[in-house]
This record gives sequence, C-alpha cells and structure tokens, in this order.
Amino acid sequence: MNAPPLHDRQPVTLSNMPAARPPRPPAPASRAAQRDAAAADVLAVQAYSRVAAAVIAVMVQLGIGYRFGRLTDPSMLLTFALGYVAFVGMLAIIVERRRRATPSVVTLAIAGDLACIFVMTWAGTTPAHYDRALFGAVIIIHVANVYFGQRQAWRAVALAAVGYLFLFAVAWHSELLVDRMEQLWTMVVGAAGTALIIVHAGTVRRRLRAIVRLFERAEEGDFSQSYDEAADSRPDAITRVGRAYNRVRTQLASMVLTDPLTGCLNRRGFDQALAREVARSERAGSDMAVLALDLDHFKEINDVHGHLVGDEVLRAVGALLIQTARAGDIVARIGGEEFAVVLPDTSSASAYKVAERIRELMDQHQFSPTKPTAEPLHITTSIGVVSGSPDLGDDYMELFMARADAALYHAKRTGRNRVRTWSNDMGADASDPRQLPSLSESAQHRVLNGF
Repeated sequence: MNAPPLHDRQPVTLSNMPAARPPRPPAPASRAAQRDAAAADVLAVQAYSRVAAAVIAVMVQLGIGYRFGRLTDPSMLLTFALGYVAFVGMLAIIVERRRRATPSVVTLAIAGDLACIFVMTWAGTTPAHYDRALFGAVIIIHVANVYFGQRQAWRAVALAAVGYLFLFAVAWHSELLVDRMEQLWTMVVGAAGTALIIVHAGTVRRRLRAIVRLFERAEEGDFSQSYDEAADSRPDAITRVGRAYNRVRTQLASMVLTDPLTGCLNRRGFDQALAREVARSERAGSDMAVLALDLDHFKEINDVHGHLVGDEVLRAVGALLIQTARAGDIVARIGGEEFAVVLPDTSSASAYKVAERIRELMDQHQFSPTKPTAEPLHITTSIGVVSGSPDLGDDYMELFMARADAALYHAKRTGRNRVRTWSNDMGADASDPRQLPSLSESAQHRVLNGF
C-alpha cells in the first residue's frame, strides 16, 4: 500500500513576469491585400481571353459589314480594336508586376471592356439596333459579379447605363432616326433584369460563403455552429447542403473530438474546450482549475495482462471520471494513460477537494479481473492541480497546463497515489524539459524557474 496522500493546499500564483518569447509568425495579409492580389491574378489570366474575344468580335463585324455593304471605312474600328488590345496588355503587365489590383484598377478594366462594346456597336450597327450593346454589357456585368464581387457589378451597371445613354446622345445629335422612348424602355428593362441577377447572385454567394466557413471551422475541429435553415425562406439546393451538414455535424464532432476508447474528449477536443473555458472565465472574472491525472504503474498492467486488459482499464477509468464529474466539468484523455479535468468556477481549495475525491474513488475502485477466478485489479492515480483567474496572455493556456503537469510529476516523485497543488517551489522539481512535452521554450523557462 502506498504512503498516505500528502496535502498541499498552497494556492496557485500566476506570475505576470515577462519572459523571452519565441519569434512570432508573420502576420497574415489583410483582407484588402488578399482581395487585391486575387483581382490581379484574375486580370492577368483573363487578358488573353478578353483580347481573343475582342479580335473575334471585330473580325465577325468586319466580315458581316463587307458582305452586306454596311461598313465602308473599317479604319476607325481597327484603330480602336488595336487600342483596346494595347490597353488590356498594358494593364495585365502592370498588375502582374505589382501583384495587386485595387478596386479602382478593376473598375478601369471593366470600363475599358464596356467602352469596347459600345464603340463596336456604334461603328458597326445602325441606331435602331443599338440595344444589341446591352447583350455584351450583360456579359461584362456577369463577369464582374462572378470574379470581382457585387460592388464591381453595380459599378458595371452604372457604367453600362452611362455608355448606352452616350451612344444614343450621339445618335440624337447626328439627327439619326431613333425611337427615344422605346430605347429608354429597353435600357430600363435591361437594367432591372441585370439588377435582379446581381441581387440573386449575391444572395447565393453569401449563403455559400456561410457554408464554406462552417466547413473551414470543421476542418479545425470546431463544430459549435450549425447552418441557419430558418434564414432560408425559400429552400433550394444550397439549403439541402446546409441541412446535410447539420445532420452529420454531431457525428463529425464525435469522430473528431472524442476519444473512441473512453468516450472522453481527445486532445483536440480538450484544447478547444479549455480555450473556450479560459475565455469565459476571463470575461466573468472567475477562477478555474485544471486537474492533470496519470495512472500509476499502468505499464505493468499492459506488460503483465496485455493491452486488451489495459484498454478495458482505460475505458473503465474514463467512465468513472465522467460519472464523477460535476455538471459543466470537462473530462478528456490527453495521452496514453493521462487524463485531464477542467473545473469551471472553482477555487484552489475546491479543486483540491475534487481531486482528492477522484483519487480516493480510484484507490477504492475494483477493476474487472482478467480471469473469472482472478482477483480484481487495483489501480491508483497521481493528480496535479492548478487554478487561477485567466489573463488571456499569449501562452497562458500552455503555461497553465505546464504547471498542472509539474504538479503531477511532483506527486509522482513523492510517492504516487496523491494530490499535489502547484506552488512556486515546484519549478526546481520540474528540472527535465522532456517531462513538459509540446511546450514553447518561453513556457518551459517560466515553469522550470518557478514563475
């Protein structure tokens, strides 16, 4: 029988002393910078297709004009086509070198495309058929909406309206035969239809973006949010995708965040739960505690009785911890025979009592024997306790867990089957950095020196 447990009720002290920190990773680019870089890539890639489309349109218009005698002087059309090709090429070179295209540059590119359409219409079409320019404008607006967003699409609509009005102003000034009222109605109907398309596309994009964010959070192991089905007044294919995600969300969370052997949270689930609890405790200004548990001499069980028996013991320990936990407590298996319990709104003294109760329960519990005639297995556990009020420092959670581990290893060194609470003088006992796995150098330094 092991020695009686030692009682160490000294409360935790969390130091704010500065320590050398590892170099920070470079800050991610801002959202505006990412947007400008993506727009530059699009303009550079689309330059070839825009030039090709313009050349094909000019060739077709020249062929039709000569065939039916509608085009007597192609020099103006060819001159503008060459100017447009030069404009697209120079713009592509500039944005490719700068690796960014601001919204004003994108608007300039859209204006150039629309100008190409309206000049080609003016040079090769009679005023009675100027409304054909709207077909080309709709294509430009659609491209702007898909690749550059709704704001650029609305700018394209405004530019197209101005260009269409300018086209007919030239016809009116030249006293050409134009039914002004009919052409204005054509412009209004075209603008209304295009606006409806833009609004609908924006709604679709927004809903798809919400689903993408859900899957991005799921990729990180966060399943706390679900798709808002109530926001879809008219369910469609996107709604079905959201509903499918909601149906599998619980199963995915269980698979990703839960240890399949014990039913407790795994390390990923524990880290997320601990981060949420630290943030909640910091907002509420309350204390919290963490218990680090390690089964004593568990390797002997695997060596003597086999890993199947060891798995049964781990499964029983997990069930015992879950049954013992209070409402709101978080139980996780964070290693082979290592467990952790997060105790919200718990002081150092209360955390010690909870840890002592768990230790006594484990000491008194009789685990199933390996054979019907064999005696029940007896297992003890060592527990390290740390508590305090979170301050949301850069390495607070890392340091918090390091102190719980240091208290646990101190309990191991002083005889096992006991509870120890972190105190400043434990830094000298955590002299082996290998016993503080996955810690940054700054956190190890602060633990080893008792900070």
